[in-house]
Amino acid sequence: MTGLIANIVLNALLVGLLAATIIYCYVLNKRIKTLQDSKSELAGLLTQFDESTVKASETIIALQTASKKIGDNIQMRIDKANYLLEDLSYAIDKGTRLSSQIEASFAVNRARNMADHAATTTVDDMVGGGHEPHADIAEKQARNPNPKREQPSIEAIVEKVVARTGKSPAKPATSGRSRAEQELIELIRSAKG
Repeated sequence: MTGLIANIVLNALLVGLLAATIIYCYVLNKRIKTLQDSKSELAGLLTQFDESTVKASETIIALQTASKKIGDNIQMRIDKANYLLEDLSYAIDKGTRLSSQIEASFAVNRARNMADHAATTTVDDMVGGGHEPHADIAEKQARNPNPKREQPSIEAIVEKVVARTGKSPAKPATSGRSRAEQELIELIRSAKG
């Protein structure tokens, strides 16, 4: 009997070990199936990741192209702005010079008008013996409604004065003129020349 008990115990032990092995194999099989399912999911994720990487590379290339175009466009606008700035600076310089010339011309015309007025007054003084009364001036202005009359040149006035005083034309009559009038006439003559 002892052999039979030992045989039964040994068989029970073998059955227990076989049952444990079968349970362990079943659990292991489930885990392997889960791993294989995860492997297919992982393959799908890797495929999506690869597609995303390709799209990101294409997007980077598109961004580089767009940034190059934008950079070229900005550079073109900067070059155009610099050209316009130079052109505007030239126009401002030219306008400043023209403005200075116009101001000088106005100053010369004012000086000429003052000299004409002074010379006319001097000629009237020499010829008529003094200034006209204010009433006579108002009467002349009433007869001539257009106050803009052509002003005689300095040379013509000087010639008239020289002719009336009987002095030579080489030396204009300056005895009746003040020093300021003489300097003004010289300034106008130098501006004409």
